[in-house]
Amino acid sequence: MVNSMKRYMLYILGALLVIIENGITNYFNIFDTSINLSIIYMAIISLYVEDIDVILISIFIGVLKDITIGGIFGINALTLFLSSIFINNLKAKIYRESNITIFALVFLITFFDSILNIIASSIVYVNYDMFNTIIKGLLIIPINNSIFSVIVFNIFKNTILKLKED
Repeated sequence: MVNSMKRYMLYILGALLVIIENGITNYFNIFDTSINLSIIYMAIISLYVEDIDVILISIFIGVLKDITIGGIFGINALTLFLSSIFINNLKAKIYRESNITIFALVFLITFFDSILNIIASSIVYVNYDMFNTIIKGLLIIPINNSIFSVIVFNIFKNTILKLKED
């Protein structure tokens, strides 16, 4: 298990990223979409933090994001929870320090998140522009998140690699 101070820092950093995402990055649009910092954060730390710690952090961040954003409660928590389990099952079989790995994992998780959101939104809300929603959700948002995740990973690579399990 990650030592307790490092664990608390991961929770605090995740909460800060949710605040930054809600308060700042949601207002910077790229092709009428915004970057999902919580997915990028969970994808990266899931590669380097033990199973139970990353699962609890993903639930915490997902519920916090669901509370602060609004919309359909539980979608973010479910996405982050399932993606952390998915990555934890893969991390022994993949090369974690590769930009391609980070790009692919964030793309897959964002794609999955978009599918869940499209399905849930189409059930709960009336959407008159489903074609644009699908194009943005299944193509533009995953590509944007993946590119941004590679940039973030390369900037913070030394700090991220300190999370490696002993």
